[in-house]
Amino acid sequence: VVALLWACGGNTGTSFGDGGDGSDSSVGPDDVKTEPPVFGDSSPPGDTGTGVDAGNDCCPANAQYIYITGQGAQLWSFWPPTFTFKLVGTLSCTSFPTHMTVDRNGTAWVVGDGGSVYQTSTLTAKCSALSTWTPQNGFSDFALSFTGLTCGDTSLYMLGQGNGKLAKFDTAKSTFTTLGTPTVAGILGDMTTNGDGTLYFLNDAPTLHLYEINPATAGVMKTYTIPNASGGGDQALAYFGGRFYAFENDVVYEYDPAANTTKNIGTAPISVTGAGQSTCVPTAPTDAGPPPVN
Repeated sequence: VVALLWACGGNTGTSFGDGGDGSDSSVGPDDVKTEPPVFGDSSPPGDTGTGVDAGNDCCPANAQYIYITGQGAQLWSFWPPTFTFKLVGTLSCTSFPTHMTVDRNGTAWVVGDGGSVYQTSTLTAKCSALSTWTPQNGFSDFALSFTGLTCGDTSLYMLGQGNGKLAKFDTAKSTFTTLGTPTVAGILGDMTTNGDGTLYFLNDAPTLHLYEINPATAGVMKTYTIPNASGGGDQALAYFGGRFYAFENDVVYEYDPAANTTKNIGTAPISVTGAGQSTCVPTAPTDAGPPPVN
């Protein structure tokens, strides 16, 4: 049984620097914890940023983490302020997850097996195929992301890894619309949002570029060249607390777009092929500990 929360109405390398030391005697057997990254001017402890709904059923605690998948079809949660990974479980519905995103109800949407989409619990890793989705031409594999800040966000954006086109799938109406072709250096890569209504695409290449994309027109609005990091191999992209997190195989890079700086902050417990988060995650730097998940 897939643990889906529908109450809101939507169905919705080249490394550098020093990573963490990986040691913490208080960490359990399913946790991996290393030296926490330095966020600079952090918000007060307990601050959760500006992206969390109040007074409704959206944004449960499990919707406020980054999630990664990849090697061994494992699903892990990731809390960047303490650089802590926790194993959720192993996906039973696909052996080859390639991309993922998370909606505001805490459900992960995982791509695998020739472009199929699997709705996945971020509490148990149990999953099932999205029966209303049929892979389209050029979308046998694709990056994907939601961008909305409401419970009923049904617009799932997809960037085809075969044709480089941006499309939108309405998860409520099951309609698929091609929007255009972003002008990017390479069509292979991963996509996310930072909660401002736009999309961000990181190309998978030796020189990494982060593209800000208008989801309505597929036009590229801004391009960042990521310093001191290199792509190639497994790759994924996520966002948390004003920073982008690029996973290159198992290396984790933290990119600050405001300062245009990159840090190698450690290694993930698996080689990462998919990463994602909902728009419930903090949008400003925070030192807060991870919210408890039942």
